[in-house]
Amino acid sequence: MADSLPTRSTGATTGRADSVLQFHTLTEAQRRELVAAAAQWVTAAVLGRPMDPPDGVLGPLAKETVMGAFVTLKRGDLLRGCCGVLGQPMRLGEAVAEAARKTVREDKRMAAVALGELPYLSISITLLGPARRVRVKGHQRMEAVEVGRHGLIIQRGKQTGLLLPSVAVERGWNAERFLEAVCEKAGLPIGAWEGDDTNLFVFEGYSIDGAVANYLPEDLPSRKNPPLSDEQLAEYARVAGENIVALATGGTPSYVVPHLPDLTVHALVLSLQWMASENKETQQANAVQVSIRPGIPLQATLYQMCQQTAVMFQRQGFVGELRVGLTIGTEPCMHGFGLEADLEGVDSGYRSVMIADANHCGFAFDPQRSARELLDELHRRLPIGSRDAAVHTMEVQSTMPRVVSVSGPTPVARQGTRPPAVAGKFYPAQDAARREMVQRLLQGPSPHRLQPLAAMVPHAGLKYSGKIAADVWRRIDGLDGRTLVIIGPKHTRHGINWAVCPCTQWSLSQAVAFDNDFELMQTLAAKVTPLQLDAAAHAQEHGIEVQLPFLEFLGPQCKVVGLALAGASWPDIRAAAAELAEVLRDLHPRPLLVISSDMNHYAPDAENRRRDRLALDALATGDPQHLIEVCQQHEISMCGVVPAALVMQTLHDLEESFQVVEIGYATSADVTGQRGQVVGYAGCLFLPTG
Repeated sequence: MADSLPTRSTGATTGRADSVLQFHTLTEAQRRELVAAAAQWVTAAVLGRPMDPPDGVLGPLAKETVMGAFVTLKRGDLLRGCCGVLGQPMRLGEAVAEAARKTVREDKRMAAVALGELPYLSISITLLGPARRVRVKGHQRMEAVEVGRHGLIIQRGKQTGLLLPSVAVERGWNAERFLEAVCEKAGLPIGAWEGDDTNLFVFEGYSIDGAVANYLPEDLPSRKNPPLSDEQLAEYARVAGENIVALATGGTPSYVVPHLPDLTVHALVLSLQWMASENKETQQANAVQVSIRPGIPLQATLYQMCQQTAVMFQRQGFVGELRVGLTIGTEPCMHGFGLEADLEGVDSGYRSVMIADANHCGFAFDPQRSARELLDELHRRLPIGSRDAAVHTMEVQSTMPRVVSVSGPTPVARQGTRPPAVAGKFYPAQDAARREMVQRLLQGPSPHRLQPLAAMVPHAGLKYSGKIAADVWRRIDGLDGRTLVIIGPKHTRHGINWAVCPCTQWSLSQAVAFDNDFELMQTLAAKVTPLQLDAAAHAQEHGIEVQLPFLEFLGPQCKVVGLALAGASWPDIRAAAAELAEVLRDLHPRPLLVISSDMNHYAPDAENRRRDRLALDALATGDPQHLIEVCQQHEISMCGVVPAALVMQTLHDLEESFQVVEIGYATSADVTGQRGQVVGYAGCLFLPTG
């Protein structure tokens, strides 16, 4: 059909599109039957049992025709899975059964649903009516979308996204934001819904809700059988110890262990205890490998960990007794984020607690402590920016009485000159070409010079944001010889989360370099708890480096202390600001605090400007918490929101009264003329008012 979506394979028997079930005809009893059936199929999928045939569970209702079905599982407000089938007429029972199975096992965004969380899940079944192509073009498409009634499907090339009608209602979106969100779901620019090359469909969805706990069988087990016996796990630990010794001393390791069952696990912890040869003191360490999805092969991963451990012992020249413990984690279950995670029902007697993001992992198993106590400890031990990451629990088998491990990058406190990382990309690499470009950006009538407490400058390539940055820098009086603390976001995954650059100099080229304020750099790392000296975090960062071409003209003798920050919660920002204020309080003159930040990223020009205005208005209030809330609420991707909040709160803690004066604003469209997907740039000065 010309107005239908491309058919997808659903596994469901097709019916006739002209005989689709009229949702309003469903009785209350049928709705209850459907929720009970979906909960039954969810439970079977979790247990790995065969699903009862839809006809036997739902009777005649199973044969009704729908155009698709989705099953959504939540734990409170936390999404635990949402998958479905759609694209052609299909039998209702088969569609819901398949959607239930996929939601439990195949939602690749998160861990598969685990047995222990079934009593805490709500379930929603959404039946889909026919999809109708929206034939109007451009901005008129927004008028064709009725929030609360319509779901959306968008398609461009091979990229497709779908959002159910309930999503817009739950999040309080209007039609435009709903359209932007379905573009994001498809991996398209948020303004793609207006494009003539993009197909937009609306469909009506009928939702039926319930609680999984109301339909669980009385004989539901509390946990699955452990995948290994205690003897098999102990044998794995013994083989691992022998392999480490063999690899470290030139012996022959066991590459495979055929007499032990191999399996897929989701966490593997190798616990080591040995006597240090130089001081005869007992050393302990844990090596951790984690994969929530798809998991890791036990034997191959354990052998690789033994190889890595053997290399460490070879470097240390270790000879002596080695004790090895082994912990495996299976059946991962997601509980939320940070301290807000819902751990109700978690038995720490056989489940571990884990907080992990791309760079850091905290893993804790201790049957003598509650799950909440383990979460609290991991939250304390993990660094700012990672402690509020996703929280999972896992079923654990261990040869150890307890395991608590926190891993992450090791700071690289290397000193020396920090070489340019983005010369030739963000600005010309040659001195003459760079200077010519910056001179053009600094041209214009001399502005009135000011003495701000802080400033905010953008950090894109100079041809895009350089004019805004130049207009800020040229208004600041007394830059030469002054110390600048430039605080920007951490754009890469390298290094630690909150890093002070330990370089002695910042090189712009072989002919141009700026000194670091070595004493202040050391003090910040020592007295502001989250900060550490780390060269790795700064090696590829551009937010500080792109300011140096302006300082070559306006402050060639200034000193630059660079901070790169990777996220944080408001309580963590507030605590760090108090410590930063204590460091700065008695310094005379005080360093100039500089926020390096671009504004919203990758929206159509008009929408980007709207979001940026919301953020800049929040910035103008001087309230750092309000800025964070506005950016979160309106999904504004201002990359330096954490540096900005830190600087504003630090000024408050220093009892400085200030106003935020906007110097300039632009988007990348002002340079390129391309308005489909832009980045915003703003410059501000924080001027004293007292």
